[in-house]
Amino acid sequence: MDYDFDFYEDKAYIERRNARRALEREKRRKKKLFVRRATIVGVMLLIVILVVTLLVLGVKALFNIGGDDKTEETTAPTVAVSDASKNTDALTFNEPNIPDDKSIEGYPSSMNSAVYIYDKAAYELFAGSESSAQDYADCISEFKKQAGSDITVYNMVIPSHVEFGIPRRLIQDGTVQSSSQAENIKMIYSSYTEDVVPINCYNELSAHASEYIYFNTDHHWTGLGGYYAYKAFCEQTNQKVLDLSVCTENSIDGYEGSLIDCDGSLYENLDTVHFWTFPYSTYAMRTDSAGDEPYETTVYYEGASAGPYTYGAFIWGDCALFVEHNQELSNGKKIAVIKESYGNAFVPYLTANYEEVHVIDFRYFDDNLKSYCITNGIDEVMFVNNIMAANTAIQVDRIRTLFD
Repeated sequence: MDYDFDFYEDKAYIERRNARRALEREKRRKKKLFVRRATIVGVMLLIVILVVTLLVLGVKALFNIGGDDKTEETTAPTVAVSDASKNTDALTFNEPNIPDDKSIEGYPSSMNSAVYIYDKAAYELFAGSESSAQDYADCISEFKKQAGSDITVYNMVIPSHVEFGIPRRLIQDGTVQSSSQAENIKMIYSSYTEDVVPINCYNELSAHASEYIYFNTDHHWTGLGGYYAYKAFCEQTNQKVLDLSVCTENSIDGYEGSLIDCDGSLYENLDTVHFWTFPYSTYAMRTDSAGDEPYETTVYYEGASAGPYTYGAFIWGDCALFVEHNQELSNGKKIAVIKESYGNAFVPYLTANYEEVHVIDFRYFDDNLKSYCITNGIDEVMFVNNIMAANTAIQVDRIRTLFD
């Protein structure tokens, strides 16, 4: 079986990447030194100007230069900042309340050392770093700099199952070797060099950790997990949240996910794919590969069946470009979502808020992202990637090809 974990490294590539990062760090150090010196000089000049100004005003007051007693009011210019960019909650991460049945013993997968088995569920271990978090933040900042002020850029990093399913005790005592995803995401969100809007879906997922928000046999989240992230996005951007109770729930049993062969116990705990169809009319235009002609289809593949490909119910699986349309909405809003396969379970909900949702898989799309947005009248771009992809240099560099 082919595993699509969105997370892999190549030794030679890592060496080249590290050399490049060392050069970049040296450039940043020199730049910071220059900025620091320039700031000191600027502050000294301001002090001198202030002192001279106060002396002049004192002389004027002493000799009543200027005539009458009227005071001239001056108004300093202000900079308008959107409510979304003031998302101070993005750096606050709430501890999930994970049930801990100490009678259940987990163990590493004998088939994959990066997977831990606990209570008939498979968990990918996380090993991100400060440097990989910085690289991803730099990548998103690079696009925002190129996009300019006319395009709002959001970034949502999606945590994985291990953060919400493995009892904290097993991580704290070293039984499970998995780094803190909250700290990694916080590093990303606090390291932008441009005005990127961070979207914190961690807390919403944390609040629902006991629910079926991740699969047991697969590395993806469920349709419910994607909904809670959508809810977080709407609340943090002041948009109305689609109520699932007005939608129609659909389910497909017997999903054998990407991690199914990591342990025999997983075959005793197969997954169910849930997806919600909407109380309004939608359709989608799908482009399978770069250069192909788009064709009309539905937002969900409702014919998906049990087996290893059930996750394909969400937007029919991965493709270069998938444009969702809400036929009953006329607010003129459009958004582009840059994603890997985690985004598939998230993007359908956006049809409740946007006339058009342009879903771009950075692994297969080869147009220039800014040019595409300008051509299609898109002024909002959202990066939605799971934490594994965000900490994998090859994946991040693939994102960069969209705007290099």
